[in-house]
Order: sequence, then structure tokens, then C-alpha cells
Amino acid sequence: MEKGNRLVFIVEGDCEVAFINKMIIPYLYKYVGTAQWSMNAQKITTNRKLNRKGGNVNYAYLKNEVERVAAQQGNVWITTFLDFFRLPNDFPNYGLECRNIDAIEEGIKSDLGYERLVPYIQKYEFETLLFVSMDGFNLLLDDSGQLDQIQEIIDSYANVEDINGGVETAPSKRLSRIFNYNKVADSGLVLDELDVETMRKKCPRFDKWIEKLIGIIQSVANAS
Repeated sequence: MEKGNRLVFIVEGDCEVAFINKMIIPYLYKYVGTAQWSMNAQKITTNRKLNRKGGNVNYAYLKNEVERVAAQQGNVWITTFLDFFRLPNDFPNYGLECRNIDAIEEGIKSDLGYERLVPYIQKYEFETLLFVSMDGFNLLLDDSGQLDQIQEIIDSYANVEDINGGVETAPSKRLSRIFNYNKVADSGLVLDELDVETMRKKCPRFDKWIEKLIGIIQSVANAS
């Protein structure tokens, strides 16, 4: 029998699915029993006729995915994990207050009108989380010059979430200039050396998101 309480993470691509399933969901299960909640990550469907998922995600695709998941049976909670970098300008409140991420998240929730939705947009992108520590890069790279460049980037920001999201200065673009960065292969190796607690300490917006999810799953479990 399917568990009544479900938390579904709606994400953009395979790397994000792997990150949520490997790191975030096990972390959340430290706070609530597996018998009380079912959690999973899934990519946004971008072409239903061809059953394609992931890739460039406009707001209509996200809206369709949220509405489809919300219509499923059970007590379904939904959260998103999307990059702010290159976020399409068709998202609600995009362009207001210098492209304020909080305003966009609020716009998504208001537009969709689903009470159990927790929109989250990563500032500036998934790769931001790789910069919380040198541990992963120390495993991945042997070149001291490349490691020094990454350390310099980390040292330049009191908050790694502020690493610029411009076309050439986003976290992934910076990594690509330093070495032949492969998102699928390299991000996984780096993340193997990191942990969610460090990410929470170094990334305030990310921490608030995780804290909110913990509060939801605990309060719902206690009320069951």
C-alpha cells in the first residue's frame, strides 16, 4: 500500500535527481521515519508525447509538472530544485526587484495556488554547492594551480551563494575555465566528499529550504 505522506522533488536534470536521491532524501530521513514518508526526485517533463524529461525548462513545463503531481492520490507535498542561472523570464515576478529570487518563488506559489508547494530556486546554480569545501576538488584534481584558482574563488566570497550568476561568471562557467569540467561525472565525485551539514552552514538560502522541509515532514508525521 502506498504511503499517504509523499514529498516529491521536481528538478531539472539527472545530476539534480542524483543529488536529491543520494544526499538530500537520506538526510531528511534522519528527522522522520521511512514508514511515515515516501520521498523521491523526478525531472520535469518537457515533451510528453516523446516522454522527454529535463533540459531547458520554461515555466509552462514546471506548472504542468506540479499540477500533474499535485493531482495524485495521498498527502502530496511538492518542492522544486531549479537553477536561478539562466532561469527563463516567463517565471512569475521575473524582472521585479532586480530579479529577486524570493519574489519569483513567491510568484510560483501564488500562481499555482497549491498549499503544499515549497518552491526553491538555487542561487545561482547547482554547482554553487560544490564550493562549500575544497575536499571534493582536492580529490578530483591533481593540479595545484587549478586547486589554487578554486580556493581563490571560495576565499573571495563570504557566502558562496553569492558567486556571480552571470553568463561567464556562474559557478559552472568558472569551473569550466579552470579545468575540463564535466557536470555529470565531476559533480558526483566532488559531492561524494561533501555533506549536507556543511552545505547548510555555508549556504543560508539552501539552509532555510532544508529547515523548512524538516519542519514540514516532522509536523505532518507528528499529526498522523
